[in-house]
Amino acid sequence: MQMISLVSLALAATSLAAPTLKARASCNENLVIGDLAGLPPPSGAVSFVALGVGTQNYTCSESGTYASAGAVASLFDASCLANSPDFATLSSRAFDSWNQASASASPASALNSIQGLDTTPIGDHYFTTSPSGTGTSPKWDMTSKAFNGNPDAFVIGAKKEGVPSPEGSANVDWLHLANNGGALADDIYRTETQGGQPPASCTAGETTTVKYTSLYYLTGGSVKQ
Repeated sequence: MQMISLVSLALAATSLAAPTLKARASCNENLVIGDLAGLPPPSGAVSFVALGVGTQNYTCSESGTYASAGAVASLFDASCLANSPDFATLSSRAFDSWNQASASASPASALNSIQGLDTTPIGDHYFTTSPSGTGTSPKWDMTSKAFNGNPDAFVIGAKKEGVPSPEGSANVDWLHLANNGGALADDIYRTETQGGQPPASCTAGETTTVKYTSLYYLTGGSVKQ
């Protein structure tokens, strides 16, 4: 009897989750990217808008300045908020909550105050070995969350252009990246960045993590909700 009950609960959970994905799909229609601060416009339609919440990671070089060691972030579905009146402040409001959260808090728990945001992560952002086998590249990975079990639901990015954040030097640059692997997107845009820049000086060998948030616009791709 216990086994039957557990299976029934699992099936019930699956049936409840399916409409959520379908509802999200309708939010992805006619999405557009706003101000790109000089980055080139996308050549394809926007497929997803994700709010990234995490850390930019750095290692101090022999010259006494920090060099990027990649980033780690949770991705949250912002597509259904893209047409809301306060969407323009989503990243900054998320940053305020994230920046004030304790060191042990998860990104999801820090976002509970953001009205209307589903705090169930749809994916992860991190750095992985580049397809060339040399160095590392940024990856947006939804293979174990929004598209659980779909091995193609990721994109590895290759930087094409970057511009300073128009909202201040404390924020990491806005970026345009092209697909360098995976089927989740053809291009990725990082905009509306908040935080993420390291201190100006350091002691060689030191490492640090700096909290940041951003919007990630994923365009094109063959993986759809």
